[in-house]
Amino acid sequence: MLRSLIAGIVLAFAGSRANVARTILSCAGIVVGVGALVLVVSASDFGQRFATAYSEANAGRPATLEVSVFEETITDRAAFEEDLVRAGGRDVSLYQAPVEPPAIRSGDTVVTEASFTGVDPSLGDIRRMNMLEGRWFTDADTGSLAPVMIVNEELAAAIGDLAQVQVGTDHWMDVRVIGVLESSALDSGWYSAYILRSPASEGLIFGSGPSEEEEEAEAMYAMGVPTTYQVRIDPEDPAADDPWGEVFTERLGSASWRWGVENRESLSSYRSDYAEMTNEAITYLSLALMGIAAITLTTGLLGVLNVGLVTVRERRRELATYRALGASRFTLFVAVVMESVVVSLVAGVIAIAGCWAVLAVGGAVLGSFVQLPDDIPLNIPPAGVLVGLGSAALVGLLAGIIPAMRALGASVVAGLRE
Repeated sequence: MLRSLIAGIVLAFAGSRANVARTILSCAGIVVGVGALVLVVSASDFGQRFATAYSEANAGRPATLEVSVFEETITDRAAFEEDLVRAGGRDVSLYQAPVEPPAIRSGDTVVTEASFTGVDPSLGDIRRMNMLEGRWFTDADTGSLAPVMIVNEELAAAIGDLAQVQVGTDHWMDVRVIGVLESSALDSGWYSAYILRSPASEGLIFGSGPSEEEEEAEAMYAMGVPTTYQVRIDPEDPAADDPWGEVFTERLGSASWRWGVENRESLSSYRSDYAEMTNEAITYLSLALMGIAAITLTTGLLGVLNVGLVTVRERRRELATYRALGASRFTLFVAVVMESVVVSLVAGVIAIAGCWAVLAVGGAVLGSFVQLPDDIPLNIPPAGVLVGLGSAALVGLLAGIIPAMRALGASVVAGLRE
C-alpha cells in the first residue's frame, strides 16, 4: 500500500506539471476562497488584540473594579487597603483627585484647568499604559524627594518644557515629570496628569495645613470628593460576574469598622472594564465573517470539483494506459486525489502570500490614521497560516474524491480505444 501511495503522489505531481492551464484554472477559485478565509482569521485576530488593548487602556484589564467611599472619612487607609486585598483584590491602586486641584506651570506657561489623579505604581498592572515618552511609575519612585508625575499628551504639548515643571495652589512646588502617556477615555480631563502617591506628594493629594484647617478640609473632602480606588480581581472570582459590585461591596463592608466607616451604604463598587462586551462583539463579528469566507471557499471547492471531473473525462486514455501498465486502482485513486490536493495547496500558498502583501499595505495605511500599539501589528497569525493551508488541503481532498471514483469506474479497454 505504501508503494502504491508513493506512486500515486508521484503521478499527481507529474499530472499537475503536465497540465499547467488546468492547474491555474483550478487555483483561481481556491485562491479567492482561502485568501478570504485567511483575511478573516487575520482581521479577527487583529481586531481582538486591538479591541482588548483599547479596552485595557481606556477601561482597565479584565475584572477591574472601581471602589469608592462616599460621605464618610476613612480613618485608617492602610487597613482599608488591606481589606481590599482580603476581599479579592489582586492589584490595588489609589485613584484619587486632590482636595484642591493645583495649577501647573513650566516657565511662563501656566495651565490652571488641568485635572490631577493620585495613583500608585500598581495602576500600571490594572490598566494598560501606552507611554509615548518615558516610563510608568515604579516602587523606587516613591522615595523621590520631589513629587513624581506623568502627564498626558495634550498637557505635555500645552506646558512645553517638561524639565522645569511646578505645581501648586498658594505656593509652587517642583515636580519630576518622568513620562508622557497616550490620552485615553479614563483621563479625568483634556489636560490630565497622574501624581504618584509618596511622602513627597501626600500634602498635594490629601491636603495639608494646621490641624483646624485640615479637619475642615477633611470634612469638605468627605462630603464632596469620594475616596476612590481601582482594584483588579481574579476574572474567575464570582465577584467578577457582578457588574454592579454588590458581591465585592458586601465582602469589603463586613470589616468597615476597621477603617472608620459606620454606614455600609457609603461603600460603592462597580466593574469599570468592558472586556466581556468587547469579546462578545468580536465573537459575533468573527462568526459572521467566517460564514462569508466559508461560502466563498465552498464556491472554490465546487470549481475544483468541476475542473476535476472534466479532467478525468479528458484523461481517460492516460489513466487507462497507467492501468494497462500495471498501476493498481489504489494508485490511480491516490494520483487523482493528490493532484487535487497539490493544486489546492499551491493555491493556498499563493493566497497566503497575497494576504501577507495586502495586510502589509493595509497596516501601513491604517497606521497613518490610527496610532497602533507597537506590540499589536497587523499581520497573519500562525493560526491563519494553519487555517489557510488546512482548508486548502481539505477542499482539495473533498474535490478529488468524486473524480477519483469516476476514474476508477471507467473501462480500461474503452479508455485505450480513445
